[in-house]
Amino acid sequence: MHGLRTFLLALVLVSLAGAAHAGTCEQRSATVFVLKGSTDQAMADCVAARLKPTTTELVVDSEGGAVNTAIDIAERLSPLADLTIRVDGQCSSSCANYFLPLGRKLLVGKLAVILIHGGFDGAMVSKAAPKDRARVQAIADRQLAFARKHKIPPGWLLYHTEAAPQRVDGLDGAFRWRTAPGDKYYVVETPMLRSCLPRLDVTAYDHWLKTQLTPERLARFKKERYVPTGAVVCNGQGW
Repeated sequence: MHGLRTFLLALVLVSLAGAAHAGTCEQRSATVFVLKGSTDQAMADCVAARLKPTTTELVVDSEGGAVNTAIDIAERLSPLADLTIRVDGQCSSSCANYFLPLGRKLLVGKLAVILIHGGFDGAMVSKAAPKDRARVQAIADRQLAFARKHKIPPGWLLYHTEAAPQRVDGLDGAFRWRTAPGDKYYVVETPMLRSCLPRLDVTAYDHWLKTQLTPERLARFKKERYVPTGAVVCNGQGW
């Protein structure tokens, strides 16, 4: 878990523009809107200019990115009613944190994967250098307000308090294998999705996941330091 927290803290302290695919969007039809690449300012500007209120399906293939711009995008998406989200590739980091909780139905493409590594929290603020602490605190406060507004539990954001930085608030159960420093992401499985985001219909994802988590793919995840969430669930703890 330490490796994930250090990695996430680094995201706010460096520019992501050169490290990820620039964000783009497309209003493919009156009802289908596509987000690809990093949750950066380019994506946020694109969404502001092109998103139609008639959108009912959001297609995502995003590695995540900057938290503030991701929340900007999510706030523009949030008024869309009965939103279906199709993961066509990956929905990682900020995409998973802030876009998925807005959906009511989850669909998946062949290569879909949902990856999380946590959000901004008290433990992260306490670890920030003095010169960065106010900026990190502001992002943590904004994330908390967004999570409360959209009923996103602390477990989904892998929330740690300053008083207990080793414990994730709001989660019970065990990952598929023991986590260790250097792990990169958690691969979200159905029990965590269903318990953390109960308004999201994940039936299609559950069927897909049962065919995809083969012994060969699990071995590949382990080698790449990706940890499937296994039996981990949100336990109902709120903010």
